[in-house]
Amino acid sequence: MGLFKWINKLAFISNWGRLGGIHGLIVMFVYRIGNIIYYKVNVPILKQVLWIVYRMIDLLIIRLFMNCEFPAQSQIGKKLHLPHGAKGIIINPFTKIGDHVTILHQVTFGQSKESRKAPEVCDYAYIGVGAKVLGGIRIGKNSKVGANAVVLTPVPDNCTAVGVPSVIKNKPMDHVKE
Repeated sequence: MGLFKWINKLAFISNWGRLGGIHGLIVMFVYRIGNIIYYKVNVPILKQVLWIVYRMIDLLIIRLFMNCEFPAQSQIGKKLHLPHGAKGIIINPFTKIGDHVTILHQVTFGQSKESRKAPEVCDYAYIGVGAKVLGGIRIGKNSKVGANAVVLTPVPDNCTAVGVPSVIKNKPMDHVKE
């Protein structure tokens, strides 16, 4: 009985379902290693050697075979949830993603030509299948982006964005009239 409890405590076993199986697990493992190399390794020659190895793995395995982009420069919080794996997810290197965010497949986070800024996704947000989040906008805490929505404007906290271009639904109540 003790062996099963020990196995369940292993990080990769507990993250298996949350990351959509082996596909998401490999993608996030490679991303986290690259992120550590990019932000934490301070010895220049060691950083260059490790960065070359990371980029080869990223290009050959993650981008070509797994068809997604999770650049090491992007900032992804804890407990990212990828229920369908990382299939087709494209993340701009300057995107910031908070904790406990759910991202479904075929989602793109990109820069707009005008602003040269990338999106920020706050904690507990939900990004639906095929959504495109473009430009230096903020997806608020507990907000949802519907399937195939094209989000070009900020989404406030606790709201839902749907459509092409997206329209905000379920606007939060600032105050209640009595």
